[in-house]
Parts: sequence; C-alpha cells; structure tokens
Amino acid sequence: MFTRSLLPLLLLLLLCSPALSAVQKPDDHEALAGLKTARVVFDVRVADLDKLTFNLKLVHATFDGMVAQGVQPRMVVAFRGPGIGLLSADELDDEALDLIRSLKKKGVRFQACAYAMRAFKADPAGLVSEIKLVANVLNSVIGYQNKGYALVVLN
Repeated sequence: MFTRSLLPLLLLLLLCSPALSAVQKPDDHEALAGLKTARVVFDVRVADLDKLTFNLKLVHATFDGMVAQGVQPRMVVAFRGPGIGLLSADELDDEALDLIRSLKKKGVRFQACAYAMRAFKADPAGLVSEIKLVANVLNSVIGYQNKGYALVVLN
C-alpha cells in the first residue's frame, strides 16, 4: 500500500524534473567557434525541381544560421549535371526563383556549367540572369577548394 501511494508522487517528480522537461536548443557553436567567416562551394547536381527547391532552402537556412551565430558566409552555388536545364525561367517555379534571388541579394554567387548545358542539350540563353554561365563548373569547384572553400555536395 505504501508503494502504491508513492508511485504517483514519483511520476510527478520525474515529469517535473528540469532535466526531462528542458529541450536542448540546437546550435552549431562548437563547429563554428572562432570563425568570423566561412567559405563554402555547393556542388549541386539535382535533376528534379522539388529537390532543387529543397536544396535552395537548405542553402538559405545554412546562410541564415551562420549569420545568426556571428559567422559571415561566403557562398558559391555551382550547378552541373542533368538538372542544368532546370535553371531557365521556363523551368523554375516561383518558389525556387525567389530563393535564388533572395540568396543572390545576400551575396551568394551562382554558377552554371556550360559543359553540362552542351552535354544535356540545355539552352544557355534561357538561363536566369542571377546565375553566371562558366565554362566548366568542375574548374570552379577545384579553384574554390584551393582557395579554402569547403566543398558541400548536394544531390
């Protein structure tokens, strides 16, 4: 009988315990500690508009997360592969185009691979103006990595 009356009290104490009720607020402080700036080149090779939009949202959240933690991002988004044709005004939906424009205003640079455009028969004339056409994005990725940019592959 004594055990039965203590059980509800023990449950109440456990539920009210700060250790159980406190939810840790996520941050990236440990990884970003000591950084004033962070350089990253995103190697984007998606062939689906929904995946492209998801990845653009991820880049946006990454940018904003760094800024919120006191780190100034220097970002390049390099597009290549079969999804290169998605980067035209005819293919991009409003959400993806708005994300590109918003990121561009924040200083994110966008590049599209002319080699991939030829290989996948995409028209460079249709490329949205926010994205710069470069001869070969692999050269860009190599160059940026040699300048200290971290490589992040988004598929």
